[in-house]
Amino acid sequence: MGREHSDTAGAAVATSSQLRARIFETARQLLAEKGLAADINEVITRAGVGAGSVYRNFANKEALFRAVAEEMVQRTRAGFIEIASQQRDARTCVALTMKLGFQNVRDYGRMAIELFGGAHPPEYRDLFDRRALEAFFRALIERGIQQGHFRPDVDLEHAVGCWFALTAPALFDRMLQQRTVEEIASATTRFFLAGLSGEEWSGSG
Repeated sequence: MGREHSDTAGAAVATSSQLRARIFETARQLLAEKGLAADINEVITRAGVGAGSVYRNFANKEALFRAVAEEMVQRTRAGFIEIASQQRDARTCVALTMKLGFQNVRDYGRMAIELFGGAHPPEYRDLFDRRALEAFFRALIERGIQQGHFRPDVDLEHAVGCWFALTAPALFDRMLQQRTVEEIASATTRFFLAGLSGEEWSGSG
């Protein structure tokens, strides 16, 4: 009797976890398509669950959408820290951060653009620090200057602005129909690094 109860409880936990994961993934897909203005009712419909199931797992629409946003921000932060700490060459760091940026747009779509671009509701302001990201990327360019890879007269503010502009959603969505994320990231990196160094870069990334 005790074993049967334990097995039943375990199955219930697994089912609850799977349900939460399905709701979360459905919300992620919808946010990628429509951004933070997405309708919670469409999440419910697409996930094929009742409203009660959603609100038992997430307090409200904002809690669900914020959970998705937090996942993206945490993934980005962890990725950038890993890149900067494990890669010495600033050119490789730029290439890998560029690739990660495109992967975020691919996986999180319009929500990524809204958060990274600053076009998000006030309640998300504490979640994403654009200035910190700008400072991080500025530091990578300064590292490249110190290493002799980039021109010492590079306009840092312009370079940082260009990095954000190169992940413009309309351009990315159009290119993604014909190229992979890796191909887009590689071509964009070569273009960007050529402007910083004045010569073609043949490194990997």
